[in-house]
Amino acid sequence: MNQTKEVKKLSAKEIAGIFYYDVDEVIKKVKIKDDDKKYSVTKALRNYNFKVKEILFLNAEKFTDLDLLMNAMSNERDSESNKNIREKVREVTRPIKENVHEHEKELNEILKGVLSEKQDKKWLKYQKSIIESLQPKKAENNNQNSRPSRGSGMRRQ
Repeated sequence: MNQTKEVKKLSAKEIAGIFYYDVDEVIKKVKIKDDDKKYSVTKALRNYNFKVKEILFLNAEKFTDLDLLMNAMSNERDSESNKNIREKVREVTRPIKENVHEHEKELNEILKGVLSEKQDKKWLKYQKSIIESLQPKKAENNNQNSRPSRGSGMRRQ
């Protein structure tokens, strides 16, 4: 086992799914050429980003407290206290995550009406990759606590 791997610092806002889309990057990745589509996509993404910023602002204190708690956990060796901290993080982030997810679904519906089928597939693939990159990776050497996987959660089309 390579112990020199860089451990990503845990972030409560990332666990809750808080991030912003780079409008220019999305337009490039989804390959939008039409100006009307660019305008509609830009408007939808900026609206989404605004709503997410609002969520972040309203929960800023919770995120600060959770970040302190989680990073204290990374120094903790007691698995029982780590379990309690993880449960507290889930408890606080779950409603926020659900709220963000509602806005994502709303955004996806808007974009589905604007983009071609091919562009929509590219958008969903891009969105999924961003969301997955934010999730903390499970430790590979901690097999005693892991449940058997039911698949990656990805649907095949």
